[in-house]
Parts: sequence; structure tokens; C-alpha cells
Amino acid sequence: ATGAPRAGDHGTAVAALALGAAGTGSALYAADVYGTDATGGTASAIARALGWLSGQQAAVINISLVGPDNALVHAAIARAQAKGALIVAAVGNDGPAAPPAFPAAQFGVLAVTGVDTSGRVLPEAGRGKHVAFAAPGRSLAPAAGGGKSVTVRGTSFAAPLVAGRLAQLYPAPAPGRIETAVRGLIGQARDLGRKGRDPVYGHGLVCGDCGR
Repeated sequence: ATGAPRAGDHGTAVAALALGAAGTGSALYAADVYGTDATGGTASAIARALGWLSGQQAAVINISLVGPDNALVHAAIARAQAKGALIVAAVGNDGPAAPPAFPAAQFGVLAVTGVDTSGRVLPEAGRGKHVAFAAPGRSLAPAAGGGKSVTVRGTSFAAPLVAGRLAQLYPAPAPGRIETAVRGLIGQARDLGRKGRDPVYGHGLVCGDCGR
């Protein structure tokens, strides 16, 4: 975006949570789609970011923003997926009655919801059959810029925990290994709610001890 990169508390927290979940030896690339632009976060900025991340051979791409379905973003995600990237996205914080938010609801994207410290879904979290996994989304205390620490809440911060754990299983783009990596993450998940996959918790809780 115009004026990027420009560090912000939201992006820094997401990055810190992703790296903490991925563990040592992981490389992180941050694409700033907001910068100093008053209209930051546009579809064109997101599409450019996805193209750049694919060029960096990013195996797992986390997207902690939501919006309506958009043809340009939809196509950019499909291109990244075709090159072997696994896309993880937050389901959003518009509540259980809201329609599915994108890009989390796009086919092949791993949609992540957030839970509190007792394993209950956040009341503001989106729901639907696209939900793939849950992760902590409340009382998280990641590092922030300038040596600060912050306490954050929401599905934006649950998604990078899942992305980080997935990066352990899928360290490099390899389309033939995607199914094995996702099944490995399902095997790590702790079932919550209704037995099996459900529209509230997906396959269950991943990284339950992360971000505290």
C-alpha cells in the first residue's frame, strides 16, 4: 500500500503470535496492505501482497482481515493456492448471525475462529460450515512495537496461531504435501463442541497453550 511498510500494533501482534506458534527457525514475511493510505486494505493491495508472498515462496499465508467476496482477491488467492500456498484466514468478529466473511469463506482457505481461556467460542466470532479450526482468541499478550506488550482479542489473533502450527507441518510450498499437512493439523486439534467437525469450532482447538 502507499507508504508501506508502516508498523502497527495489529500487524506486529499477528506477526509475533505466528512466529511464537511456528517456533525457532521460521522465516516471516509481512505484507502491509494499509500503509499510510486512507483507503488502505483495498482489493488491489491485497492481490499485490498475495502475489509478492507467493514470489517469496511463502508456504503458509495468514490473512487477518475480512470483507465481502471480491473477484480480484478471489483470483489472487486461487493463484497462490495453485502455486502451493496454504491460506489461513480469520472468520471475523461480526457475530454468529453474520453471513460468512471472506476470504475465510473461500474454497480451500482454512478459516479460524477464536476461543476464550475456557475453550468457549468468542461470542463475536463468525460461524459456518467453512470454519476449519479454533485457536485462542482472548487474553493473548504478544509483543508489540517499541518493546511494548499488548493484550489482544479476536479472530484476527487466533488465525496466526493456526498458521504458525501449520508452518511446522508445511515448511515449503509443495502441492502434493498439502493434504498430509492439513491432516496432520487435524490430528493435533482437540475436539470441542459437537463431536467431529462442526460450524462453531471446525475440527477443534489448535495451539491451545499458545499466546499466553
